[in-house]
Amino acid sequence: MTAGHGVHRRATIDLSVVRSTAAGLTASLHDSTADLRADAYGHGLIPVARALSEAGVGGFVVSRVEDAAALADDGVAARVTVGGPPPDAPSLLGPELFGLEPRIPAPPAMRLEGEIIAVKRVAADRGVSYGYTYRTSRPSTLVLVALGYADGVLRLASNKAPVQVGATRGRVTGRIAMDQFVVDIGDGAASPGDPVVLFGDPAAGEPGVLDWSDAIGVSAAVITSRLGRRIERLYRA
Repeated sequence: MTAGHGVHRRATIDLSVVRSTAAGLTASLHDSTADLRADAYGHGLIPVARALSEAGVGGFVVSRVEDAAALADDGVAARVTVGGPPPDAPSLLGPELFGLEPRIPAPPAMRLEGEIIAVKRVAADRGVSYGYTYRTSRPSTLVLVALGYADGVLRLASNKAPVQVGATRGRVTGRIAMDQFVVDIGDGAASPGDPVVLFGDPAAGEPGVLDWSDAIGVSAAVITSRLGRRIERLYRA
């Protein structure tokens, strides 16, 4: 394969989407509490808590005592409960704040991107990744993307989940490896360094995290919560 030089793993979180969704969900409520366990479902506890406080959310549920301390140290003024929502929690909000609940339509707050690190043109019937669970049906271009199960990308997505490579909609091709996965883009064009969108905004023509959920049979909240620390979080205000 033609090799690239840099490796970028990015999750961009649009906090304006979080605030707007929260404002819509709480408009008719006297008070509300947000479930921010698992680092706000992988979106980042502190930035999300700030945004939700600005939107009028009055309390938070977090996973650990350390999370509650981090909120206090950051100056986030809100009720904080550790471990699980109290029985009398007013209007508990959770995955729907981030567009992760299919029964409550809302725009997604996260866009996950990897980077192409290699490109190779191959013949028909070429086995892809270990175990050769996928073989090319015709001459195709394969791209190698620098994201893998060590980053929290679920191996269940192998041969199933949609991805966007430039103008080409493909899918994870073959088994996901520790640090990378492959996409068969057919006759599409790509170069090392190009971004690959795993999930983002369906309104912009990208696969969404709910598309991933449908493809692999795992809730969207689990998919984003599993994303690891090697993935850089970038925030839009």
